[in-house]
Amino acid sequence: MIEPKTAVLDKRAKRNREIAIRVNDYELAEIKKRNRENTVASWLRGLALGVTPVKPVDPELVRQLGRIGSNLNQLTKHVNTEKQVDAEVLSEVKAIREQLHVLIETSIEYSKVAARDSDDC
Repeated sequence: MIEPKTAVLDKRAKRNREIAIRVNDYELAEIKKRNRENTVASWLRGLALGVTPVKPVDPELVRQLGRIGSNLNQLTKHVNTEKQVDAEVLSEVKAIREQLHVLIETSIEYSKVAARDSDDC
């Protein structure tokens, strides 16, 4: 008995298949507004294949969070070495907490502005 040949699937193979979908004007506008990729095709392909979309992040926010994490590590090392928490450490923890609240509020505002800007497109 002759077995039929099975196609070898290679995810790096040239894209030569096409899928067509129909959308109305509203849906098309929403798709274009939400697209963060170079092309709608690459964005939709990524969504269909399980790629998690990532929103852009303010680089300054990332730097500040890194600094806060570094300070927190230093405080943790101090507490573990000294086996006690003094007033200075507590004031530093309070300052870090306040910095985090400011960063969170700033990030929320940044996200709102970015969302408004993308709605204007």
